Amino acid sequence: MIRFLKLIALLCVLLSLSGCIFCFKKPTVDKIQDLKILSISPDKTELQLSVIVNNPNSYKIRVQSFELELLNQNRSRVGRASIGKEIILPKGKSINLDFKVSLDTRPLVKMVSGINQDVQFFVAGQGKGKAMGISRSFDFEEPYSLNVKDQLQTVMPRFSAKGQDLFKVQRTYVDEVSLSKSQLKVDFILLNPYGLTFNFKGFPATLLIDGKEVGTANLRTQMSFNEDIYYKEGTLIINLSNLKSLFGAVKGAFKGEIAYQVKGNVLIDAFGMEISNPYEFSDTIPVNIWDLLLK
Repeated sequence: MIRFLKLIALLCVLLSLSGCIFCFKKPTVDKIQDLKILSISPDKTELQLSVIVNNPNSYKIRVQSFELELLNQNRSRVGRASIGKEIILPKGKSINLDFKVSLDTRPLVKMVSGINQDVQFFVAGQGKGKAMGISRSFDFEEPYSLNVKDQLQTVMPRFSAKGQDLFKVQRTYVDEVSLSKSQLKVDFILLNPYGLTFNFKGFPATLLIDGKEVGTANLRTQMSFNEDIYYKEGTLIINLSNLKSLFGAVKGAFKGEIAYQVKGNVLIDAFGMEISNPYEFSDTIPVNIWDLLLK
């Protein structure tokens, strides 16, 4: 009788355990905790994605593989990440998991909304693991919105990528000379390696020679870019006073060139907002004092 009761108890335990196994509940994503842009280059954008994963079961799950995909609004994949080591989902608890996601920059830029400067996408995940010796799989899909306004404000007016200047001065030359004022022109090339759509609206700036302000500058005309335009040529118009310029530049003029510096703010219209950021560059004017005096 005692042996029979022990057998009944053992069967109850086994049935209880098997019931837990067969009533397996898939782990769920409570929420996407955070998504940060780690870096942006013309080719690749690195993100860090943190998700809160919950195990609703009364037993731990040993997860051997866990992959995430970033999908655009058309459910096309734009990025992928995975955890390369085994993780444990504790029973009845939630844990935070961090993923590093790499994706192409141009598809990301195309996803940016012009209304509120954010990226709308879906985070889809697939995992495989073991619970009480039995293999299990689970999946999920959650929408997410990433605001990229601050990142765009940092990247776009900086005019540099991977140590390369995107604003390249081609030449500086004297265009007009008169008794009261002179005009310089600076021809330049502006690259667009990110494939952004924007207007280079203006570049109000001051011209400095030997550290002294001697003139003002701005774009001759606005420049419009879209994803298919990799670069454009533009011109900066600099108006300066002859007397101030001559006193500041006379030493350099005898050497055949005058060193100068331009400091100002680039103004850009993009994604429904105006972006302004300080920018400066230096170059030389190939001229001599006799040219200035004879004209």
